[in-house]
Formats: sequence, structure tokens, C-alpha cells
Amino acid sequence: MRYFIERNRIRLRRIYWVSLVLVVSAIIVVPLVLGAVNPTVRLPQFHGGPPPELMREWERVTAQARRERGRVNDFVTMVNHMLEEYPFLGVAADASGEDFVDLAMGVYLLLREEARYLLSSAAFIEFVEVHFLSRLRGYGTPRLTREGQELADFILEPYFFGYYDFRFYDDRFAVPVRGGNVASYMLGDGIAYVRVNRFLPKGYELVTRNPFWYFDFDQDRQYLMDFYQNLYGIDDLIIDIRGIGSGFGDYFLPLILEPHMRQPMRGQFYAFHADTFFTARVSRAYREWYGHDGGTSSASALAQDFVYALPENVTRGFPIVIDAQPPGDAAFDGQVWLLTDSENFSGPNFMYLQMARDAGFMIIYQQNPYATGWATSSPRVRGRPHTLSYGVISLRFNPLYFTDAQGRSLEVAGAFYDYPLADVTGEMGAVLADIDGRE
Repeated sequence: MRYFIERNRIRLRRIYWVSLVLVVSAIIVVPLVLGAVNPTVRLPQFHGGPPPELMREWERVTAQARRERGRVNDFVTMVNHMLEEYPFLGVAADASGEDFVDLAMGVYLLLREEARYLLSSAAFIEFVEVHFLSRLRGYGTPRLTREGQELADFILEPYFFGYYDFRFYDDRFAVPVRGGNVASYMLGDGIAYVRVNRFLPKGYELVTRNPFWYFDFDQDRQYLMDFYQNLYGIDDLIIDIRGIGSGFGDYFLPLILEPHMRQPMRGQFYAFHADTFFTARVSRAYREWYGHDGGTSSASALAQDFVYALPENVTRGFPIVIDAQPPGDAAFDGQVWLLTDSENFSGPNFMYLQMARDAGFMIIYQQNPYATGWATSSPRVRGRPHTLSYGVISLRFNPLYFTDAQGRSLEVAGAFYDYPLADVTGEMGAVLADIDGRE
């Protein structure tokens, strides 16, 4: 080795200096050449860390790409759930004149263009509502809601209403009662008025989720029975239930309908749904909550004598028989006026309102553009909701297709009434205007 070095010393020295010159030249020349190509890039940026401006731009572009992909995936997931489990695809298409798949495809293409600019989940919800859900005409109340993963599991159960929350029944927890659920007045000459705020007694604080009772059921029962039985000289009784969307079977039936019936009544209805994990869970929860014994049957078997056709994606169903029994002689002999709104006409509530009309109640209806609809079904799959955007947004809709005995969809038939509120005139109209003025 020493002999080789001594013999080639001059040649090796030349190679060393040539290499050193080439390295130094590369360090100086390459940035200069690149700087000439891109004048906005400075020389120190080639030898230091990543340029801040470049990294910010990179992060912005990648964030947009992630957001676009997430929004588009959320929408596709939502549409797939609805194709499988939303029972109003056909009726929504008939009402709007737009095929569901064609509508979804058009919104999908629009979303591909705008998704990267929907910075917040609220913006995405508004986009879907304006361009897609609003065009389904509200059947089944499809909606996207913001629900964080911090909510307790029992709150996300279908028809929970505290049914799954042990705190309402455990003596170790003092659950407060708010009261003031019922109010009554004498209005005009021979007109009585009673206002009921809620049919469901259980509630939760918005932030803490601490439980409370809206009212004590036995106290409300005693109050109303005493009120009905002391309406001497009263010809008209107005019962105001506007704004109530759930609990008709538990409160409306025994405390409002039955005390004013002259004879027993039986209502025959049906509920149908798709055959998926989520719909089966909601169906089971509904039957347990409302006390409808038995399981489900084939939709085609139940619908053999129907006049109206069922949607294609509903394959299971069960009958709903509602028996109403007056407690004795009718507590009030005059005319009962039921003051309702859009919130009342949702989900299975049509069944109870139809029985009230059959019992002789006169129904006054008020359109409510802010009605949220029947909120009792909480879409869940494998123990979690139909969540989008990492659990921040949930898809909600009513998967149960309620019909009358002939197979006509109660929700598609729409609200029924004797008078719209705006058309009520005379003394009754003045009284109703006075009620709204007080509220």
C-alpha cells in the first residue's frame, strides 16, 4: 500500500484537489442555478430547514385535500345508509320529481367542486341540507346533527327518554322536578283553555347532561282530571299541544283522549322497515317502549290486503293495535278543540291524532316551519350512531314506515285538520289570537 501511494502521490493529489473543487462548486453553483430558475427562493433556504412559506402552503393544500376527501366520503356514506334504510325514497321522488340516485349523483358532483372550502362541520351540514335533504320534502325528517362522542351511550339509544338511565330510579340520586307543565285559563264566554308543554317527563341538561323531571305524571293526571270535571257552564274546551313531538302513547292517550271519549275505540295500524341491524334495533326499541308484544313478520304477508303499495326497501313489519278505553262517563260534555302544529304530525303521532278526530275532537292546525319532527329514533350501527366526520356528525331519520289499515303512509298523507289556525274567525278566532298574544 505504501509503495502504491508513493508511486502515485502526484496523481492522488490531483484527484483530491479536483474532487474538493467539484464539491465546493456544487455547493455554490447549484443554489445559484436553482435561484435563477426560481428567483423567489433564497440561497439560505437550500442549506437550512424547510422554508416556512413553502411548508404553510403545503399544509394548506394537504388540509384541503383531506377535507375534500372527508366531506365526499361522508356524503357517500350518508347516501348508502339512506338507500338501505330510508323508507321514503319513492315518495320523496314522487313529490319532488327527482329520482333519489340522480339527485344524490348531482349533489355529489357539486360537492366535489366545493368540499375543500367547507371549512367547518356546520358548513358541511348546511350544504347537505340546502342541496340534498331539503329536496326530500321532509319525509322521515332526515337530518344531520352535530353530536360529539362524549355523549353517554344511553342517550344515543333509540327512544331512550331516561329509559336506560338508572339515575331516574336510584334512590342515591336526587333528580329534581321542574313542574309547571300544565296551565289552564278561562277565556271568553264559555271557553276553557289548557296548555300542555310536554308529554315526556324525563329530560337532561344540555351541558352537564344531568337528569331532571319535567313533571310528575300523577300530579298532572290529578290536575287535568280535576280541571275536566269542573267545567260547569263551559261549551268549548281548547287543548293546546303545539310543539310536542313525542310521548303521545304515554300522555296524550290516557290524559287527553280517553277522558273525553264516549265509547271504547280500537285503532289498527302498521309499521314497516328494512331488514338491517339499525332498523331492527329501532323496531325492537319501539315495540318495547310502546308495549307492542310479538316480533316482526314479512312485510308482504302483512300487506296482502293493502290498497296501497309498500316501498321496495321495507321487508319487515309489525301490527300496531291501540285500544282506548274511557275511564267512565265523559268528564266534559262540550266540544273539545285540539290545537296542533307540524311538530305533532310526525312519526306515529298520526295514529293518536286520527283516533282523537274519530272520537269527535275538532282539530285546529298551525304550520310550524321550525318543527324538528319525530326525534326518537337514533340511528346506530354496531353500537354507535351513523356517524360521519369521525363521530362529530350523525345522520338521523325515521326508519319506520307507519301506515293505516289499508297501507296508506300516515306521513305521506300529511297533516289532517278541520280548520287551519289562520282561518278561524269569530269569537273562537279572537280567543286563539289572545292565546298567542299571551305566549
